[in-house]
Amino acid sequence: MATAFTQQEENIILEKLKKAAKESAAFLGMRKTSVDQLVAAADISKGAFYKFYDSKEMLFFDVMEDMHTEVYGAAAIALRENSTSSAADRAAAAVLAACHTMEQSGMMAFVERDVPYLLRKVPKDYQQKHYHSDEVHIRELLDAAELYPAGGMELAAATVRGLMLTISHKEEIGALYPQVLETLVYGACHELFP
Repeated sequence: MATAFTQQEENIILEKLKKAAKESAAFLGMRKTSVDQLVAAADISKGAFYKFYDSKEMLFFDVMEDMHTEVYGAAAIALRENSTSSAADRAAAAVLAACHTMEQSGMMAFVERDVPYLLRKVPKDYQQKHYHSDEVHIRELLDAAELYPAGGMELAAATVRGLMLTISHKEEIGALYPQVLETLVYGACHELFP
């Protein structure tokens, strides 16, 4: 009979599973990643995997939420670090920090390739409990920073989503992408926070 994992072992296994899933999400894609690949990375049996997650989609859902936390955490830090700047410049620093974090993590490929499928596969009740849309994250960040955009939060959230989507067109934009992103972000933020 197999022995149960200690809490420390469970934490280590969860971190390994999430790390493997995050790497797969960015480069291979969720649908091309097998449970066998994930359990090999975590050095556990396939049976043990199902003690942690009901399906690989549930694991990737948790990874998606962790990525959101990472992206919006970077934005929150930028807001705090730029607290003496104008509202427009604070917002721009936050958007740029979020975009850079997203770009470095490879999250945009996952979002475009797998997230619509993932949201169809994960039970709706679980999503309602755990999933927070970009608009919710953006609203919380702006409220906490006491930034109130002209045109309202809905416009601000849609603008930020639009700016983040430029990441997936980085190659087409070319070598000037960093300057293009900054120009778009600062222009949008000065319009939203006059």
